[in-house]
Amino acid sequence: MSEVKRFLVTLLAAALWLCGCAGPGGPDAGHTGVVTGVVLTAPVCPVERVGQECPPRPVSGAAVVALDGEAVRGSTRTDGTGAFHLTLPDGRYVIKASNIGGYHSTATQPVVISETPVHVTLVVDSGIR
Repeated sequence: MSEVKRFLVTLLAAALWLCGCAGPGGPDAGHTGVVTGVVLTAPVCPVERVGQECPPRPVSGAAVVALDGEAVRGSTRTDGTGAFHLTLPDGRYVIKASNIGGYHSTATQPVVISETPVHVTLVVDSGIR
């Protein structure tokens, strides 16, 4: 291989390596963090009596969004246990969950995403009175 070809191959390899580093996951990419949580609904008993537990229930299929101001930066739905998981770039967000069914209700929680995982519990109003 001639010196010119060897130089061009080396130059091409360096260019490809640099392009890979600047893309997602490279040194210029921002760090991401995780927010997990559960969406519950309450009250769930029409009449709560002293000594009888009536704990909130998980909401399956609730819409969960991560808001940066008015912009949606991530979204998901809860699973059968009311749990959700979002991976987001570091920053400040408001996590908002919306109840499903006939009674529309929302719950919000501000969070800071960083290296430490965040866990939130959001309780939406069931509408039972």
